[in-house]
Amino acid sequence: MFMADFETTVYEGQTKTEVWAAAVVQFGTEDVKIFHNIEDFFEYITGFDQNVICFFHNIRFDGSFLLSYLFNQRTDYCLAYMYGEEGIADGDFLERKFMREKTFKYSISDRGQWYNITLRPGQYYVEFRDSLKLLPFSVEKIGKDFQTKHQKLEMEYVGFRYAGCEITPEEQEYIKNDVLVVKEALEFMVASGYKKSTIASCCLEEFKILHGMDDYSWRGKALWEKRFPDLYKMPLDKEAFGATSAGSYINNSYRGGWCYLVKGKENRIYTNGTTADVNSLYPSVMHSESGNRYPVGQPHFWKGPIPEEATYWDRYYFVRIKTEFLIKPGRLPCIQIKNNPDYDPTLWLESSKAKSIVKKRHSSNFVEDAVTGEVRRSYVILTLTKTDFKLVQDQYDLFNFEVLDGCWFETATGLFDDYIDKYKKIKQESKGAKRATAKLSLNSLYGKFAANTDSSFKYIETYADGTLCFLDVPQWKKKPGYIPIGSAITSYARDFTIRAAQANYHGPSKPGFIYADTDSIHCDLPAEKMRGIKVDPKAFCCWKLEGSWDQALFVRQKTYLEHIVKEDLQPVDPYWSVKCAGMPQTCKDLFLLACDPETSKRIEMDEGYREQLRHEYGDLGVKFLSQEHLTFTDFRIGLIIPTGKLMPRQIPGGTILVDSAYCMREQQIYTT
Repeated sequence: MFMADFETTVYEGQTKTEVWAAAVVQFGTEDVKIFHNIEDFFEYITGFDQNVICFFHNIRFDGSFLLSYLFNQRTDYCLAYMYGEEGIADGDFLERKFMREKTFKYSISDRGQWYNITLRPGQYYVEFRDSLKLLPFSVEKIGKDFQTKHQKLEMEYVGFRYAGCEITPEEQEYIKNDVLVVKEALEFMVASGYKKSTIASCCLEEFKILHGMDDYSWRGKALWEKRFPDLYKMPLDKEAFGATSAGSYINNSYRGGWCYLVKGKENRIYTNGTTADVNSLYPSVMHSESGNRYPVGQPHFWKGPIPEEATYWDRYYFVRIKTEFLIKPGRLPCIQIKNNPDYDPTLWLESSKAKSIVKKRHSSNFVEDAVTGEVRRSYVILTLTKTDFKLVQDQYDLFNFEVLDGCWFETATGLFDDYIDKYKKIKQESKGAKRATAKLSLNSLYGKFAANTDSSFKYIETYADGTLCFLDVPQWKKKPGYIPIGSAITSYARDFTIRAAQANYHGPSKPGFIYADTDSIHCDLPAEKMRGIKVDPKAFCCWKLEGSWDQALFVRQKTYLEHIVKEDLQPVDPYWSVKCAGMPQTCKDLFLLACDPETSKRIEMDEGYREQLRHEYGDLGVKFLSQEHLTFTDFRIGLIIPTGKLMPRQIPGGTILVDSAYCMREQQIYTT
């Protein structure tokens, strides 16, 4: 096993790129080898007489240089494709055991997630993996969380460099530290049993082993199939149930976390508030101490109203309804509609009355379909979990309501207790690497149960100049998870957060609940006035008062500012917490500096400070800080930070990161 990293050319106006330094270190050693080009690295890593696993931290970047090298320079290598009747696009890669010598393959999802690159240079295999899939953090954070011996250093990336150029001692030290930090953390992970290519796969494997359902024996496989069967193989009549399989039927009920900003509370300044976070939300609702029960085994379908047998206390059901809905006075929304062009799938809706995307027409009783132009009643068809169905009835008035069909399951409790208790204990009693891996393990298991059969991927062709071009291939071959549990977990989690928010919501113009993001609620209330939450800094199903703030501004989902004065009710040196999806940390830092009235004065008076800022943010950053005089109220739609957002772009040789401006744009709203 090895850890590797590429340093690549960065200079103004570049039209091609290459590796000018490649570092690699074998697990169990600190002997970092540095090569001056990709060719020497490639010959080294493929020169062993045994199988090799080599990690890159973000293989999407480094892997593009490897694939560019293989496609454009290694004419002795070819793709390990299994051709279909219509050529490559109809086919797939060969399994590793069927690969011939001097062939390679890669795994890139249709969403652009890179997983691995596999070579067979001779008798053995070389597999390049993404350590970011095991440790989804920056190198700097890994070093701090795992308390590694080595820590990340800083280096100037921009400059005149090329393959074969001199590598200074300072550059060598930086390059070595980058691979040593991640290598040390990975060594701990591997020694602890994390040997799959993603953290979620590792967690699922351990869960199976703990319950005697591992893939290494026929008995374990049979037990798994009995308790968690593949419901996508259970066919349904689409005309009758609106889905072709039991798995896809239940998958229609699957939704993510509850992220909601109260209408009318955006872009206002709030004072004297509290942010509360659930301690390990998903593990909390998965554990038996929550009182939640989870579906197992085969579903029992019905047509028409919910039968009495589905409502027994030890059963869990999924139901499909047809209805119009309107939020009750003083209640918070919990309905989100996906796969319907009349509704924005990111919004939590107050009403089923839709606004046409195309015509922008709106009616109280009828709606024009955005695609067909058909005028119809504004009812919707929803598939809901038992938990969501109860919550919907509490939050909305339902009109022209009808239960179409559904299915129920036998349930079990304590399914996850052994697994969760193990890592909960480690997290609470340990520090450093043990605590970091325990947190990862607690939060990474549930998602595997919601995995569907979509295995669509990208395959690569090259332009005339050698630039990589990525094309989509639709495919549905992946082994799915057990979707009833995946959907139930997220449903229980939403219910936990929404009911806590509701307990603190007193109307759009009164102090109380403002914003929630999956496992947190933000209220302009002092801690002692928070209601409906049990406060404990460590216990499951409890809330931690993470921050008390004296000023805050909420723009939209995942975009807000809070001036923190206390953490866990203990005073701290005040600081601004900036959250903004899509805004890089560099842009956040520039915004806060621009809000400091002393920044522009200091730039003008202090040459050393000006040069320090130029080193960190470039000439554009210094110009912005010299001219702009912002306040935190400028954190709103239309804010432009002229530098700091790095956008990946493919050019001959691999990937470059192009510096660009960040603009906080208006979200397109489709619904009322």
